[in-house]
Parts: sequence; C-alpha cells; structure tokens
Amino acid sequence: MKLKSILPTIFLLICGFEMFSQEINTPELYLEPIFHVNYGDATADKPQSKSWTNQYGQWLIVGDADGPKLLKKETTAWASQFEVNKAWLNLPVKADVYNKDDKAHIVLVGECALDVVQIRYSLQSKKYEHQWKESLPIPQDCQSIETATITRDSKNQYWVCSDVDQRIMVWHSVNGRDWSYPITLADNINADDISLIVGLKNQVSVIWSNQNTQSIMERIHIDGEEANNWSEPIIVQQGDNNADDHLNATVFKNGEMALATKNSVDQINQPQFVLRIRDKEGRWTNIPYENLTAQRSPSRPIVNHVESGKIFEAHAVKNRENNRYFISVNEIVKKINGWEFKELIQLKTKINGKNGDVTSSKASFLPNEAKFIFFSDDLGNVYSFDLDKL
Repeated sequence: MKLKSILPTIFLLICGFEMFSQEINTPELYLEPIFHVNYGDATADKPQSKSWTNQYGQWLIVGDADGPKLLKKETTAWASQFEVNKAWLNLPVKADVYNKDDKAHIVLVGECALDVVQIRYSLQSKKYEHQWKESLPIPQDCQSIETATITRDSKNQYWVCSDVDQRIMVWHSVNGRDWSYPITLADNINADDISLIVGLKNQVSVIWSNQNTQSIMERIHIDGEEANNWSEPIIVQQGDNNADDHLNATVFKNGEMALATKNSVDQINQPQFVLRIRDKEGRWTNIPYENLTAQRSPSRPIVNHVESGKIFEAHAVKNRENNRYFISVNEIVKKINGWEFKELIQLKTKINGKNGDVTSSKASFLPNEAKFIFFSDDLGNVYSFDLDKL
C-alpha cells in the first residue's frame, strides 16, 4: 500500500469511528468560542481551506451576514481586521484561500457568483491591505453554485474550480487577476455534487463527485499546456454508493496526495468515509473507514498534515442519542497487517449548536508552528483547537 511511502505514522481526526470501543474513556475538551458572527456555519464549506500561517501571523477568514471577515490571532483573542473587512462588505462569504509569501488570493462563493480578491501584507502598516476584486464570468443559465476552490500551479498561473448546476467548471488566469471564461470538465452530475482543485508537482488535479454514476472522478492538466487541454476523465472509484459531496485533500512534499471523502452508503455498521491515496504516478488506493453507528453519525471530513510528519483528519459527528454535535480527534497508525485507530480527544462545546465544517490551511503545517483547526456552529460561534496540544 502506497501510504507507507508517505509517512510511517498517520494521525486522523475522525468524528465518530465505530471501531472505538464505548468502554474506552476518551478525553473530552470543552471549548469556548474565539469569535462570533451573525451567520451560521461560518467556516463552511467542505473542500475549502480558510486559514494560513506565515511570518506575519496566524490568519482565518469566516463568513458573516455582511460579508467575509479576516481575523488575526493576537495574544489573547482573534481580532477582526477592519480595513480589509470594510473593503469586503457585502461580498460572498464562503472563502477558499491560496497564500504565498505576502499575498493571498481568495475565491469567494455566492449563489451564482465567484469573486477573486487579493490581499497583500504591508510591512509599513503591519497589516493586510485589500488590493483588488475581480468577478469571474458565470454562465447566464446558472441556477446555483455550492462551493469553489483556488490553487496556483508551478508556472505561477492560477486556477479556480467550481460546481455550476450539473457541471464542473474551471477558470484560468496567468496573473491571478485576469480570468478566462469557464471550461467545462464534466456535466450531467447531480445537483448536490461538488469539486476540488489541487496543485500537484507540475500538474493540477480536479476531483469531483458524481452521485448519478456513484463515482469519484479526476482530470489532470499539465502545467504550461493550453488551458483547455485536460486529460480524459479518470475513475478514482465507481459503484457501491461510494460518492457524496464531501471532498477535502492535502498534498505531500513528495507529490502524493491524501483525499478524505464521504460515501452515500448510509447503513449502520458500514463505513461512511473513504481515505483515498494518490501516488506520484497517479494511482489511487481507496481505504474505507469510519462506520455509521446507532450512536454516532460522522460527516464532513478534512485532511492535513505536518510537513514530513503526521497526517491529520477532522470530522464532525452527531451523537444520535442526545442530538449533540462534536469534533473527534483520532490517531491512525499504519501497521504491517493493516490500520490501527485510536480516538485521542473529543472537542465539545457547552453551547448547544450544530458543530461542524472543520477547516484548516491549504498548506501543510510546519513542525515549529501552531497547527490550528477551526469549526463553527449554526448559531454564529467559531472555535479553534491547536493540534500541538494533543
């Protein structure tokens, strides 16, 4: 199995894993909100990455009723960045961030709207400043867009991928500001399906779910080739209800990728998730895990890793006995004869909200930096947890 070539030890943050005995007393940690907005599910949506760490600090973008909000971690609190947030007033609120050096490109998702904004850190003012906003051209017959993600390839060109009704589309930019008309990569998908774009070594991968054909699919673009020159569709897995609109990925330094997905099996004592490993040659290994049980219903996995170290994955879980929601943190270790899972901690809140939509950074965590994950509830509360505390 190719996962051994990535790392000897893997840590997963899993919400509600059936393999964990109810006799094991898993530690619980009750968290207080770090920020409050007038918007439910402020850290949505599933494939998106909303936080980053650089030499200037630790940053997070959350949704709010009057537009997205940029936050910075100060000594005792997460502080709103007023100048940027004023410039973002009434823009779409669901954000995905690509950060590099002193610049961040952010795609903002609305009902039938995609805006890309750039912010740049000023050494003089010691804060991020809003640079510009560009709206991507959207098909006139658009009825809905659920989510979108952004990346940059090895030629320093930018890509955005999104679901538009029953289609998967990409937009291309040579400079991050001037965007092409959309290129259709797939059609006849389910209206509930989504996509994810990932920058790999010398290529870009677009992955999407198709619940109509029970498939997880992929297409590849080689960096530097014409923007509309994509591989034929690649079947990651098909059949057995293995597709749902939950996708999240992390890319390793060696060019391999881990993709966390949910399936549509939805049967008691059957796995709800599949961890999919893509090796450097583009070959996929699919590993089902995380059972649905009578007590626990897991959802919305994300995955990230420490550079040259541990892999982390996070899920929301609904306790079906008391209808409370929490985040479960687990460790998974690759053994010679399979996988060993161990739940490490459950992140809970005293506020009775629908906790979920875990998010972290698009880049891997650095060993000597804080390793934050974030989640939110339907009441406007935002929470954080540093994985270094495990």
